[in-house]
Amino acid sequence: MTSKLGGESDVLARAIGAVVEGLTFYDLANAAVAEMRVKVAFEALGRHKKAQLARLEAIAGASATHAAVMPGIYPIDAVAKVECYVCGFVAETKTMPSQCPSCGAARYAFEKEIALTKAWEIASETGRNSAVLFRASAAHAAGPTRSLLEELAREDEGEALQADRQLAGLRT
Repeated sequence: MTSKLGGESDVLARAIGAVVEGLTFYDLANAAVAEMRVKVAFEALGRHKKAQLARLEAIAGASATHAAVMPGIYPIDAVAKVECYVCGFVAETKTMPSQCPSCGAARYAFEKEIALTKAWEIASETGRNSAVLFRASAAHAAGPTRSLLEELAREDEGEALQADRQLAGLRT
């Protein structure tokens, strides 16, 4: 990444880290949650992050994700592990078993209950936080990198506003 990007490698590593972290969160959350509407929301938000990653990789190169610096914007700990509600067995979400190896309960015993309002609150907060990160990164970049980071900041601000509208609709 350094050879291709020179001084902008740190800026892109932070930006790519934010996108990879978001993609990881939405993938894990989509696998862990029970509520179909939450799954659909997380799936759409994950597709948005995947598209952002493709655009960043077009500038930084496909291997840029190896140098990504995760900023801690997303609550990954909330979805990284799932617990069997029957016996309490804990499994990694990435390798969620089809049935509990401890008590034999079906896979759905591991699903998390995340309310749709909580899902949109997470989307609003993380969208704003990643927009701030993208703007700060853009301030230290130039040319096409700067333009892309500013565009990503606007997109995530828009996602946060959309999440706020979804929340308002659910609370009325």
